[in-house]
Amino acid sequence: MKGISLPINMIVIVAIAVLVLVVTAGYFGGAFVGSTGTIQFEQAFSSACTQLRNSYNCDKNEVGRVSVLYQAPGENAATTTYLSDLCRQKLGKGTVRGGGTVNSAECVKACGCPG
Repeated sequence: MKGISLPINMIVIVAIAVLVLVVTAGYFGGAFVGSTGTIQFEQAFSSACTQLRNSYNCDKNEVGRVSVLYQAPGENAATTTYLSDLCRQKLGKGTVRGGGTVNSAECVKACGCPG
């Protein structure tokens, strides 16, 4: 019985070592980090929501007036982007530059305002 326990223990140790190496390689390779495009989008969305809360008191009728500068992935420069466009991507109804329409009430809720 002791002769068979040594190989099983060794297999478990090797498996753990391989797992640690894969996780370490993934961490340093950037697999666990959001892309810069995602970070820039979240910053633009957060900035627009702050503007909606502070300047327009979470008024759902003003969603189309709130704008920020945002450079979408693949674009050469930042352009004026409205909160309604950012909400479209945030709520999974298209991208910032195209797609379906978004209900203003949904957008206001996505910003953390009472609906």
